This record gives sequence, structure tokens and C-alpha cells, in this order.
Amino acid sequence: MGDDIIEVDCLVIGAGPAGSVTAREAARGGWNVLLIEKRPEIGVPVRCGEGVSRELLDMVGLDRKGRYVSSEMDGAKIVSPNGTVLTLGPEIAGPEVGFVIERETFDQELAKQAARAGARIWVRADAVSFERVGGKARVDVIHNNERKTVEAKIVVAADGFESLVARWAGIDTSLEMKDIDTCIQYEMVGIDTDDRFTEFFIGRCYVPGGYVWCFPKGPGIANVGLGVNASMLEGTADPKRYLDEFIRKNPRFSKGRITEINGGGVSVSLPLEETVDDNLIIVGDAARMIDPLTGGGIYNACHAAIQAGRTINEALEKGDFSREALEPYETRWRERLEMEMARNYLAKEKMLQVSDETLDKIVSAIAEYDPKEISTEELLKALSSKYPEVMEELGGLL
Repeated sequence: MGDDIIEVDCLVIGAGPAGSVTAREAARGGWNVLLIEKRPEIGVPVRCGEGVSRELLDMVGLDRKGRYVSSEMDGAKIVSPNGTVLTLGPEIAGPEVGFVIERETFDQELAKQAARAGARIWVRADAVSFERVGGKARVDVIHNNERKTVEAKIVVAADGFESLVARWAGIDTSLEMKDIDTCIQYEMVGIDTDDRFTEFFIGRCYVPGGYVWCFPKGPGIANVGLGVNASMLEGTADPKRYLDEFIRKNPRFSKGRITEINGGGVSVSLPLEETVDDNLIIVGDAARMIDPLTGGGIYNACHAAIQAGRTINEALEKGDFSREALEPYETRWRERLEMEMARNYLAKEKMLQVSDETLDKIVSAIAEYDPKEISTEELLKALSSKYPEVMEELGGLL
């Protein structure tokens, strides 16, 4: 442990969207906030499809025409195994549809917001321990190869999918294989894209237990990637093999050139049962707030971060950093996100079992209608009438 202790009101570990937004909100309250990031540059490497909703940019206070926006989408296209296309407008296409961003620039802009609000930022700063001493939390940090000890009234674990902070604090963050997707993505140039629509290719014919995506970033350039449910992997090279095979078979993509490769794991689970403890709040990917069906997590992370900041301000004002004082955060983020995540988790579980033939029937039935003008109830009636065996197979999930 370092000889000198650096005292702060709030220590935020991880400068992704969840961490930066939390730090910004806490700093706006006038508190002494330190935001640390283990990598030398915020937002690098990019591990994201880079699709976000219009609502997200508004929520975090970013201009829709900012330099972090690559392209604006008119909606999404869902492509079934037999090639049937379902077109959805951005208002119902999900939280990953609206804009395709430059994630590196996006993350850095959120960190700048936190800095402008008064937060200090350390890069090359890796948290290596967590303990509670005298009603506060102590975290050892390796900053520029020097060990330092930070003492904080509240620590925010925003350290991503591989989160260690919550585990050090005694919270179970383990995952089953079926609750993990392994992803790989190429940035490609010289391909044929529908520049106004993101595309999702669903079905085992493309990839088991996941989907292939294409997020256009401008004429002839896009992020093309996929996620595979870890329970269906036969080998560690499977994701790349599936993606290469998809590209090889599709003339729109096979002529393209790869300019960047990135990948990693993502949780497709229910959120953590506990996201607060004494002196501790857990946000974003570290709290398993990623949408279990789509694998998208930026919207959920930023919404939770705003609620975390609100709760941190209240707790610091009261001088109470106990689990009970931080409980309002649990209530606030769950009110907006938990029900949808639970529903999408059940959908994910079912989708692992659904055949390509069933997916074709579902997409073809819905594609006959304008999703903007027909209710969910009418769609279900249509699907039940046309393919009653599908409703039986899905067990009432829809």
C-alpha cells in the first residue's frame, strides 16, 4: 500500500460511457471525483458495433451532429434465413438503431464532459484491490507504474464485462456459458451497404445462438460482425470462422477489405441481483446491464449512470455511504430497465432453441404489415392465424 493516501469523495473505476457519465453527474454536485482508466487512451480499443439510438445522444447531452456521429440510420432490416426482409423504423428497432458512431470519439467526449464538470481523470491507472476501512473504501491503484492508495466515500465499479471490483467487494459476478456471447467484428471498406439501414441476419444458417450485423459508417464502409453464444462454441476460433464464411458467401461483402478487427465477450444474462453495497455502486457492463437479446449496452449503461450520479449526490449530501443510503439507485435503474431485460432474457433463451424454419415464418408473417401502423396484439393474431404451430412452439413468449 502506498505511503500517502489520496482522499476523494467518489472514485469511479473505468472510463467507458457508464463511468464517465457517473463521474460527470457526481462532479456536477461539486464533489471531489476521480475517474480512472487502466488503458492509456480512453475509448481504445473499440469493442462495439457502434450503433446507438437517437434518444441516447439526447439523454447524455450530446449533439446529434457531433463529430462522433458517422451516419444516421432510417431504421433496421431483419433478414431471415431464407432472405425475407423485415424493415423497422428507428422508433421500434431497438436501442442500437438511430446513429452509427465513432465509439473512440464518443467515449472521449463523455470523459471530457466529466472533466469539464470538475472530475479529475487518470489514464494508465489500474485498480488492483478493494477494501473497507473505517467506513470508507480503499483502492490500490497502479498509476503510471507507481502504486497509489485512494480512499473514497463511494466507489463506482464501471470496469466492464471483466469487472473485478465487484468481485473483490464480495458480490457474485459469475456467469454461465449460456449467458455469454463471444463476438468478433471487422471494419470493412469496398462493400455494398444500405447506407440508411442497419442490418441483422438471424438464424443458425448464419451463426448459432446469435446473429450477424452490418452497421454502415458511410458509403462502402461498415462494421460487419457477429456474436456466438458460448454454450454453442466448439472451438475458440469458431466466431472468426462463422464470420469469414458469412462474408465469403455474400457477394456484397466478399469483395471488401478488412481495415480493423476487434472482438471480446459480452454478457447476455440477467443483471446482477445486487448492484449496491456499503461504499459501492456497480454500473453498466460490470452490473450485467447489457440487453440479453441484442448484446447492446450503451443505452442501459448511460441511463443507470445518471441514476447512480443522482444517488451519489444524495448520499454525499447526507454523509451516509451505507448500502441503505445507496439503495435508491437500485430502485431507479430497475424501474426503467429490469422488466425489459427480463423479457429479453426469456426471448434470448427461447431463440437459442428456435429453428430457422420458425424464424422464416415469424419474419414473413410480420413483414406483411407496416410495423408503424399495426399493434403488437394484431401482429400476434396474424401470426397465430397463419402459423399456429409457431405460437405453440414459442410457448406464449411473444
